[in-house]
Amino acid sequence: MAARPPKKAILAGVNRKGFLGLAVTALVMTPLGAIAQNWRAAPGSLRLKAPARTWDAVEFSYSDGARSFPGIAVRLPEASGGGLCAVCSICPHMGCLFRYETDYEDIGSVIGLRLQHPVFHCACHGSTYDPLRIDNVIHGPTPRRPWLFTAHEEAGDIVVTGIEAGAGEIG
Repeated sequence: MAARPPKKAILAGVNRKGFLGLAVTALVMTPLGAIAQNWRAAPGSLRLKAPARTWDAVEFSYSDGARSFPGIAVRLPEASGGGLCAVCSICPHMGCLFRYETDYEDIGSVIGLRLQHPVFHCACHGSTYDPLRIDNVIHGPTPRRPWLFTAHEEAGDIVVTGIEAGAGEIG
């Protein structure tokens, strides 16, 4: 039986264990690379596709470097000024997470009000917020409106650059 020629090293100086480590790293980083392509904004900011149609929403998580904050951005109707309403979805009442509810008639029957459009609603204690008039609490025990993100639109994206001071602090 003839001797085999020596195998050529794929990566000089990398043993089998090192090669496997590189392969695992590549497998893990490949999906992260796709995510990183959506992260084209400056450090301390988040860029994502803005909701296109009236009352559409997008959920996101924004980090200020110290904490992560869950958020919801809603496309507002042009008839009321348009634009986006971007709020932290931590309820100021007790810290539960609230949701964006498009089934506003059902929410209205729960809280005893006739609602005309989607709302932010916390199922824990019933706090309800109007995206069109975000400074007003529609219903519930919450002491204030949700915390707001600093955000703007750019080329069909929403760029979140900050969050209101005191966000997530309950009590």
